Amino acid sequence: MNKRIDAHTNKAFYVCLVLSVFLWTSCNVTKSIPKDKYLLRSNTLKIKSDKLITRKGELKDNMDRLIQQKPNYYTGIPFIHIPTKLILYNLNPAKYEKNTENFQLKSKTVERPVLYDSVLMEKSAQNLRNYLINQGYFYSKVRDTVLFKKKKAYAIYNINTGNSYLVNKIDFETGIDDSTIKKLVNDAKNLSVFKKGTEFSFSLFDDERARITSMLRNNGYFNFTQENISFVLDTANKTVFKNADNPIEGAISFIITQKSKKRPTCDIKVVISKEDEPNAFKRYGIRSVDIYPDYVSPQDFRDSSMILKEANGLKIKYHNFYVRENVILKHTYLFPGNYYSEADYDKTINKLSELGIFQYVRISFKVDTANKDVLICRVEMNRNKKYYFGPSIEFSNGSTYVLGSSVGATFRNINLERGANLLTISANGGIEMNDTLQHGFLKNLYVQTKYYGINASIDFPKFIAPFASRNFTNSNLPHTIVAIGSNVLERVDYFTLINNNISFSYNWRESPTKVWTLSPAFVNIIRLPKISDNFQKRLDTNAFLANSYKKTFIEGENISYTFSNQDKKGGRNFSFLKISFEEAGGLLGLINNFSNSIKNIDSDQFAQYIKFDFDAQHQFTFRHSKIALRFDGGIGLPNGQSNTLPYVKQYFVGGPYSLRGWRVRTLGPGSSYDTTGKTFIDRTGDIKLEMNSEFRFDIVQLFAGFIKMNGAIFTDAGNIWLARKSSSYAGGNLDITTFGQDVAADFGAGARFDIATFITLRFDLAFPVKKPYVYTNNGWVIKDIDFSNPTWRANNLVFNIAIGYPF
Repeated sequence: MNKRIDAHTNKAFYVCLVLSVFLWTSCNVTKSIPKDKYLLRSNTLKIKSDKLITRKGELKDNMDRLIQQKPNYYTGIPFIHIPTKLILYNLNPAKYEKNTENFQLKSKTVERPVLYDSVLMEKSAQNLRNYLINQGYFYSKVRDTVLFKKKKAYAIYNINTGNSYLVNKIDFETGIDDSTIKKLVNDAKNLSVFKKGTEFSFSLFDDERARITSMLRNNGYFNFTQENISFVLDTANKTVFKNADNPIEGAISFIITQKSKKRPTCDIKVVISKEDEPNAFKRYGIRSVDIYPDYVSPQDFRDSSMILKEANGLKIKYHNFYVRENVILKHTYLFPGNYYSEADYDKTINKLSELGIFQYVRISFKVDTANKDVLICRVEMNRNKKYYFGPSIEFSNGSTYVLGSSVGATFRNINLERGANLLTISANGGIEMNDTLQHGFLKNLYVQTKYYGINASIDFPKFIAPFASRNFTNSNLPHTIVAIGSNVLERVDYFTLINNNISFSYNWRESPTKVWTLSPAFVNIIRLPKISDNFQKRLDTNAFLANSYKKTFIEGENISYTFSNQDKKGGRNFSFLKISFEEAGGLLGLINNFSNSIKNIDSDQFAQYIKFDFDAQHQFTFRHSKIALRFDGGIGLPNGQSNTLPYVKQYFVGGPYSLRGWRVRTLGPGSSYDTTGKTFIDRTGDIKLEMNSEFRFDIVQLFAGFIKMNGAIFTDAGNIWLARKSSSYAGGNLDITTFGQDVAADFGAGARFDIATFITLRFDLAFPVKKPYVYTNNGWVIKDIDFSNPTWRANNLVFNIAIGYPF
């Protein structure tokens, strides 16, 4: 008992010591501040408005960026804010003052103290005023003040935005002289960013210029630019003074309007003129399109010995017959006889680049010297290296093994049969080793798992089907992918599982945010050529395992839809959704109703099931932090002659990309618990529900941002369940009355190292806070947490190392 008290006393002492160090360093940051100078501690924006501001958070973030002088960097650890870089500077300020080219200063590992500057504060206030005017707050007020306290300056910007203007009328008629352009602009005016009642801002001018310019350039106006568009803004509210013969009535009307605090309005006239470009109103057609798939130099334009192919008016010229002309045709949108279109220009570059067989794609236009109303188009492409071979070696640590290693090799032919078809062949193999831990870590390693396999696929950049489809155009033409492979999993001394697979699928992009994948046919053949006597005894007493680990023939189809606006939102406040549906055995079951000849093909039973999966994510982005949320899961229902899902189709939880407080495949199903400790048997189920949330925050940047260390605090919850009751897994099936008990939960923290924005190395430490198999207190085990207890740490702390974010 005394030892326990002493342990807690020691912990309290160390906690107090650490807090004292933090407080001392925080209070001592001003030691290098010169006399009559102040350390800028913070910038505060206080925003008031006569009306509710609909996007106050966005407005505040944008204004915060306009403040010219920022305080020193403070670590983003929640509830603890320490100027780590300034503290490092204060350890030896003379050193950094003497050597301004010091590597630590250059790499921003340390920071000089930021001294308050009244001139910069006034410039910042003016920036804020200009920004508010740009946002339509024409009569805003910005007052800057500063508080001085103990050598620290606290800058405060008091902002009263006033009322912003609303758009009233938009005139597309009187300011456009050219009749053709006027018609085009008016035909598309419903797409204008100016809508009656919209809050006005000058940024809308930029958006409207870009919209009109893009529309006209897509209709042949090759020389038209945004400089040809201007606007006339009228903010006078003429309706208030409509009775010019009775000024008293007008004045009374004006006073009544002001008292009612109605939002002021503005009228906008769109003006389109030639400016300094005489050909801005000239509409150009395309006379010819010359394509060079293996372009070398400008001499190619005059080389008469090149191979010439023609397709739909396109002239394709080769040094060598590098790629078939129909491939070029299906990925080109510029054709002779059409008007010039910037959208077709962009799509041609993007689609030809997506083929992967060119290092670059360049498109140029010039006016025909014989006919000044048409353009000559040239498409230049430099061929890529056709073959790729890359070996890989990897050493790893996992949740169910101590040490692992794998080797692999990948071969690619990016232009098979000159059709831009991508052939990929990969082979890999590896082992996972465990340790009895009886004689110390890594003292008694043994091989637990072996795995190896070979897989091949061909990606055809075209729609291969026995029928034609008018639902697809060249812009969303599906890729056709055929894949085949064989993979072997050997759990040493227990079983060997072979999974042979083949699939046929289509992949197409409906829009920049929507992608579809359809597999009208896939086949998996699961065989277990070797089962040990020990494992067979386990199968004989466990019906669920026996059905999972058996010979199985899987034939089916699936479809998936993916939505992601991450690119559209620039990685901020984006959403992701993927849903998929899979069915297997329906066709074979239908045939089997008419004939029993299929039921036992080579003694294999075919699987019958339906599956539905979903993965929904959203990320909230703040200045130095993010909140990431995920809800995913699925349900697989065996039917017909199947009692369980095949092993390769079952769900599992745990590990670095799931519930991080458990090792992978060691939790569930439901509240069932394996008391044997035989981790070689995976814990799997037919149903999965999982929720994850992370608070991600910046910590420090090293080497001028080459390495960014970020932190995360997270919690995970969920489990897997069986679709049907099993005597081998008591409490393993999904039951609404025990659902609350069955849900597992963990809590943890981690560090992420973003290296050159190329790779993210992640370290997570987590522990369970709710265990489904603990029936006291509904499974909550928070009161049992004891970091000082080595037995608790060994049984509960799970350390994960992974590449990339968990979601």
